[in-house]
Amino acid sequence: MWCSASVDILFLLDGSYSIGRGSFERSKHFAGKLCDALDIHPGRVRVGMVQFSSAPHLEFSLDSYLTKQEVKERIKRTAFRGGSTETGRALKYILRKGFPGGRNLTVPKILIIISDGKSQGSTTVPAMQVKERGTTVFAVGIKFPRWEELHAVASEPTEQHVLFAGDASDAANGLYSALSSSVCSVTTPGNRSPACLPLTPLL
Repeated sequence: MWCSASVDILFLLDGSYSIGRGSFERSKHFAGKLCDALDIHPGRVRVGMVQFSSAPHLEFSLDSYLTKQEVKERIKRTAFRGGSTETGRALKYILRKGFPGGRNLTVPKILIIISDGKSQGSTTVPAMQVKERGTTVFAVGIKFPRWEELHAVASEPTEQHVLFAGDASDAANGLYSALSSSVCSVTTPGNRSPACLPLTPLL
């Protein structure tokens, strides 16, 4: 599906040493491929990215790039930072800063965490607080993930919000379709224009 609704999407990318450079590049590739299923435009889908390891780092805000090509090129240029896996600290950053460059509370917020789920500290409380603020959280496992943590941070039902990006050539077409379809389903009802349109398979 092609998501063309008004929605703010923030990628939270694990850039820790437990992920490593190779899996970090696959995470970036996954994020870029997902952007192919999003109608990135200032009035429709906005995308931003935070990389986290020992500390969170804002790579680009949601109002930095206005086209799909710009967003994908910026994702490709994101450099691996390394450090420990402080997912809880990254979620607290989201609680403090919100979605940098995002719109008002009427626009749905979607947080997509791409991680191995091997956090050094607790993620339960900050993840719950993020979700209580109305943010939909997807957890995408990379490398050899710790599934119990990914299930704990993701929104309910977890079978729709916890995914696996794989350790080889990333996820297949069906994973992108499932994620982008779920992204569309959380947008506000009653949109006059269709939120989701058919998408040709991602190669």
